[in-house]
Amino acid sequence: MDFNGLSIVITGSGAGIGKFAAREMADRGGLITISDVDPERAQIVAGEINDGGGKAIAVEGDVREYDQVKAIIDRAIDEYGKVDVLVNNAGTGTIKLFMDTVPEEWRFDIDLCLYGVMNGCHAVLPQMVERGSGRIVNICSDAGRVGEPTLAMYSAAKAGVVGFTKAIAKEVARFNVLVNCVCFSTIRTEMMEGLLASVPGMEEKMVKRYPMKRIGEMHDAANAIMMLSSGYVTFITGQVLSVNGGYAMVD
Repeated sequence: MDFNGLSIVITGSGAGIGKFAAREMADRGGLITISDVDPERAQIVAGEINDGGGKAIAVEGDVREYDQVKAIIDRAIDEYGKVDVLVNNAGTGTIKLFMDTVPEEWRFDIDLCLYGVMNGCHAVLPQMVERGSGRIVNICSDAGRVGEPTLAMYSAAKAGVVGFTKAIAKEVARFNVLVNCVCFSTIRTEMMEGLLASVPGMEEKMVKRYPMKRIGEMHDAANAIMMLSSGYVTFITGQVLSVNGGYAMVD
């Protein structure tokens, strides 16, 4: 896949899937905006891309705050003249039984995982619609499709992302702006590696839930993001792609 000359904004790309996807897209010619709530992490990733011959800038931003998200998009436009692709990747979830949570935790998950996506789309869509071209990939989770115990608020937020993706895809399809959603199950990120290493036998137990008998790797996640971000996809919008090794087979 070729991203030569395409301006790509990836939120939450200071680590994990976002970081891996940013590097892959930069290697294919993408002009990357690394956005993260941690400015040091963003600078490190952007520096690594630039040192490797790619092109990237780093912008600090909390996706829960609309003004900060707007500033991320504006900075990308100032640097590259446009935003061709937005990957709404930032997100995490509170892990607790719902009856043990408090409303502040509900708001955190909803603000980050749902409002963060809404903020990104609202900030980027006007210039995509005006230009008559754009790709938005909203990162979701199978928790939003089938529900997961101890992840009730996260599941609710991600289910909201699925519905939101379909709604705005219908609104902007006539402008050649494609909006899709990628749902991941367990992916071997740096954080997940640490968790697996801390609990002996956890990975062996986990893979029993997967028909493919393994968890996802970073390249599995990045390849799905790149496919839906690329110019090769021209007639797919409002869709939900699960990258999960068969864990949840949802129509």
